[in-house]
Amino acid sequence: MTAPGPPSTASARAVDTDRAGRIREEIDTLLVEFFELVEPMPADTCPLSVPLYGAEEVSGALTTMLDQNVTMGARVRDFEREFADFVGARHAIMVNSGSSANLLALAVLSNPSLPGALRPGDEVIVPAVTWATTISPILQQGCIPVMVDIDQNTLNLVPEDLERALSNRTRAVMPVHLLGNPVDMAPLMEFADKHDLWVIEDTCESLGSSVDGRMVGAFGHCGTYSFYFSHHITTIEGGMLVTSDDRIADLARSMRAHGWTRDMVQREEIEAANPWIDPRFLFVNVGYNLRPMELQAAFGLVQLRRLESFNEARRANAAYLLDAMAPLAEHLDFVTEQQGARSTWFGFTVMARDGEIKRRLSDHLEGLGIATRPIVAGNLAIQPAFRDNPHRTVGHLAGATQVGERGLFIGNHPNLSKAQLDHIIGAFTSFFVPKA
Repeated sequence: MTAPGPPSTASARAVDTDRAGRIREEIDTLLVEFFELVEPMPADTCPLSVPLYGAEEVSGALTTMLDQNVTMGARVRDFEREFADFVGARHAIMVNSGSSANLLALAVLSNPSLPGALRPGDEVIVPAVTWATTISPILQQGCIPVMVDIDQNTLNLVPEDLERALSNRTRAVMPVHLLGNPVDMAPLMEFADKHDLWVIEDTCESLGSSVDGRMVGAFGHCGTYSFYFSHHITTIEGGMLVTSDDRIADLARSMRAHGWTRDMVQREEIEAANPWIDPRFLFVNVGYNLRPMELQAAFGLVQLRRLESFNEARRANAAYLLDAMAPLAEHLDFVTEQQGARSTWFGFTVMARDGEIKRRLSDHLEGLGIATRPIVAGNLAIQPAFRDNPHRTVGHLAGATQVGERGLFIGNHPNLSKAQLDHIIGAFTSFFVPKA
């Protein structure tokens, strides 16, 4: 199938600009009025997430459709620039999901034109507790995931365990900042530098988290983020790859969109070397179509300005719950924030004393309108998709197994009211300290 050329910037039809402007003003007024009518959620209903967008995001998305510029264009580039500045990276490349960001990162690092590229059979160290599409791209590039254990108190890999995972085939490490809690990156980067390893930070659940004042996702060669509906900011679906390596960025822009030269910095040089091919359809990499839409970027530009207030609310919620539930410490373990780290508390996580208590607690909370989930997918080494594919495990993965058996999390979105927080506290307390 032939891909379309770039969309024309000219409108498909003439528009009465004065009248159009009046209509837009009326639409924007109605959007504000509509969202003011949305009633707050009842105190006894606590879903994992709620819509965190309003009139401004919808107006921005609507503008892209009314302007008839809807495919990847100027707004995507604006969002990429602002996002790169926010996290402290040189480049940001927007894609259609966080999973696609992981796929693109592994594909770029496996591109044979990149010096030291990953090759089939190379090993990538990754924690056993993460999302499926952290590990899937490793396998899809023909590499071998090497699963290491996690610390039950932080939910993250332990940098000291990396030496145990090392082999003569190790070429990369993929730390995952799980559920908002950042990995201690200094020793991990020291390990990677010592052994000349690529570092891909999966930051899909931790946008805005930091270590020693530096945003996670910007430490490694690549960082990935998700803007799924329930994440720290949303573009409905969407994701981002960031890097400070110019070569990686140029390859990512090409491989995001079919492998063509259109978005590459080196476009003119490459086109001059292939003068017999129409430069509008010049393909130099095996690529994908992972492009986002303008309306998603319009959402993202508004949401990014709200991120810090969202994250401060998440942190305040977690502090309130931890303080109020401290008397339950004999029954539950809570995730801890490491010294020098700033967690953005994607969810509120607890570990029960055993699996049976966890299951009964989950049923109790669900019965009171509080949605629960396992801690991501538990130990991925026992999931059929990865158990039955090439991989290596380091040790017994006892921490990952315990997290799968004993752990759960509840929603911690920024719009939780004090009444909802108190309902959550009451629900946990009534399970462990029933009234006489």
